[in-house]
Amino acid sequence: MWRFLFIIAFSSLWAQTVVIDPGHGGTDRGARGKMPFCEEKRLCLQTAKLVRQYLDQLGYRVVMTRENDAFVPLARRVEIAQQASSSIFVSIHYNSARSPTAQGIEIFFCDSQDQKQKTLASKRLAETILPRLIRRTSATSRGVKRANYYVIRETIMPAVLIEGGFISNPLERAQLKTIEYQEKIARGIADGIDSYFRRKRLARLK
Repeated sequence: MWRFLFIIAFSSLWAQTVVIDPGHGGTDRGARGKMPFCEEKRLCLQTAKLVRQYLDQLGYRVVMTRENDAFVPLARRVEIAQQASSSIFVSIHYNSARSPTAQGIEIFFCDSQDQKQKTLASKRLAETILPRLIRRTSATSRGVKRANYYVIRETIMPAVLIEGGFISNPLERAQLKTIEYQEKIARGIADGIDSYFRRKRLARLK
C-alpha cells in the first residue's frame, strides 16, 4: 500500500510545468563584455535551453518565454507563464557591476505583502536552487535576496530571478563563455528545481 502511494506521489512530479525565462533578447542585449566578447542575451538563452534539456530528461513539462534571439516584453513573459498554468517561473540572467572584481551567483525573489504564500514558496525555491548551483560551479554565493523585478512580482506562481555570474568580471566572463561551465550552471538550476518539487511531494505525504 505504502509503496503504491510512494509511486503515485513521485509520478505526479512529472505533471509539473516549469516556465524558463531567458532574460533580454533581440534589441535588448543586456550586459556586455569584451575580450572575450560576451552578450547577456545569448548566455541567457544558451543556459535556458540546457536547463530545458535536463528538465525534459527528468520528465517535467518546460515552457520557454523565448526560443530564439527575439525581444519579448516583460508583460508578455508573465502572460506566457499564466497561460501555461505554470507551477513555477525561473528567470535566467547574468550580472554586471562597475567593479570588475564583483563575482558570484545570487537569486532574487519578490516579497509581496499581499501574496504571502507565493512569497514563502518563492523564497524556498531560491534557497533550494542556490546551494545546488554553488555545488555544481564552485562559484561564490552572493545569497538569496529580495527584489521587485517585474517578472517575479507580476507572476502568480512562485518565481525567482537567477543572476548566474558577472559578465563585467573578465575572469568570470571567460568562464561563462565555455560550454562546460554553462552546463554546470544549467545542471545546478535543474537540480534545484527537481529538489524543490520532490520536497513538496514528501511534505504532503507526512
